[in-house]
This record gives sequence, C-alpha cells and structure tokens, in this order.
Amino acid sequence: MRLTDGMEPVRPAPRIYRWSVPTVKDGQRYLFFVLACVAALTLAVPARGADATFNRDLTVSGRVQLTVSTGSGTIHLIPGAAGHVRIYGRVRTFWGGNEAEVSEITEHPPIEQTGNIVRIGERHEHLRNIAIDYEIEAPANSFLDASTGSGSIHDDGVGADALLSTGSGGIHATGLVGGYSASTGSGSIYAESTGDGDVKAETGSGTIELHGVHGALKATTGSGSVKVEGMPAGPWHLETGSGGVDVSTSGAAFMLDASTGSGSIRCDAEIAGHLGSDKHHITGRVNGGGPLVRIETGSGSIHVH
Repeated sequence: MRLTDGMEPVRPAPRIYRWSVPTVKDGQRYLFFVLACVAALTLAVPARGADATFNRDLTVSGRVQLTVSTGSGTIHLIPGAAGHVRIYGRVRTFWGGNEAEVSEITEHPPIEQTGNIVRIGERHEHLRNIAIDYEIEAPANSFLDASTGSGSIHDDGVGADALLSTGSGGIHATGLVGGYSASTGSGSIYAESTGDGDVKAETGSGTIELHGVHGALKATTGSGSVKVEGMPAGPWHLETGSGGVDVSTSGAAFMLDASTGSGSIRCDAEIAGHLGSDKHHITGRVNGGGPLVRIETGSGSIHVH
C-alpha cells in the first residue's frame, strides 16, 4: 500500500499471550475425559460369553477307575460316598468362544461310563477359547488320573496310585493313598499321602512340599525350594536348580550324598564314613546306612533332620 506524505502506517496491535497454571478443576476435567474414553473403549470390546453348567450323578459298582481331563480349566476332587460319582461342570468362554459349542457341551457333557470305569472330558480336550472347570465327588479309594493343559488341580482326598498333571498351574493334594505322581510345567506342588508307595513330583518352576512319603522318591524343580518329610524305603533323589532343600526322615537309616553349588549343608544326625572335606559336598552313612538319599541344589542350602 502506498502512503501519502505525512501519513504514518497503521501497525497492528501487539498480541498478548497469557499462560496459566492448570487448576484442580482442569485436572478433574482431564480425568473425566480419560475415564470417558476408557469406558467407550470397554463398551466397544465384545463381552465375554456367559458361563454355562451341567450336572451328572453316576452309580458305579466296584472300585472306581476315574479319568478326568480338560484342555483348559481347573479340577477339584472331593471324597464322596461309595458307589457314586457326582460331576459338576462349568463351561467358560473366552474372546471369540463359540456359543454353539458351549450349548453342545452342556447338553451332551463329555462323560463316558463303562461299568466302574468313568472318563470325563476326553472328547473336549482341544477346544479353543473354551475352558471347562470340574468339581467331582468320588469314592476316596478311586484309582485316579487327572490332567489339565492349563489350570490348577485341587484334590481333597480322592485317589489311590494317583496321577496328577497340569501344563501350567499348581497342584494341591491331601489324603492320597499309596504312591502317586504329580507334575506341572510351571507351578508349585503340595501333597500329603499315607501308606507305602513310590512318589514322583516334578515342576519346571515352583516349590515342592511333600509329606508322608514311604517309598522311593524323585522330586525335581528347575527353580524353587524342596521340602520332604517321610521314610526312605527306596532311593530318594531331590534336585533343584535354585533353592533350598529341607529333608526330615524321622531317624531313618540311609546313605547321604548331598551337594550344593552355593550354600551350606547341615545334617542333624552324625554322618559315619564321611568322605572328603568339601563343605559343598557331603557323603556318608546316617544311622548305619540304607537307601541312597541324593540331594542336589545349584544354589541354596541343605538341611537334613
């Protein structure tokens, strides 16, 4: 623009910027905004399908041979009256679970009976996005084989010569009779038993605690402590990659071979014929000697009562 003589150009007024510190109300508005966004996203996600259940009461003559399996889900066993096996199942769906399959399971539960042989869950081990939890009441002296791909097993006193296994989850069993096997890919194992029988307990990662062992024993964990109470009526092998080991044998006679990569070794009883002076490796006869009790830990202390 051309200016005539004597005229001053019109200059725009300077902009004034004002900065303010956020107030409590500002913070509240922001919080409400965030919560509203979260609520909207939550509503946008498909809801999990409703659970469904089924019940069965079987009459069985003779000693029960019970097999329970589920691809994903928990198993809970409760001692019940002789001649009956009562089954309660709960079907749960995950994201994308097939509701038609849920209806099929509840209408036709995966339960098979042939005389005193009862099989539960074998037809539906490989379902996707569906889990079946079982609560089963059975005679305490039933022969038991219980397994789950992912989930815990809780046994309140069912099973002779029991086989308990889970790919991922803990195992807690009391009132077992005779020998048993308990294994999990990842999880802790706790078991109590009465009577004679060999025991096997294995976990990839987790603690092991066993009571009432009267037979041979193999207890191993990749990482976790091991605690065992019982009588070595056969060879014992206790091993952990990292963790302490505590063994109580109630005055039993055995041959001890204990070693640790890093930690102390303590035996309350006198060890006869002790070989070597390495504080991380002790061998010798306890109470006159007997079955071999071998204890190994990569890192941890060992205490033999």
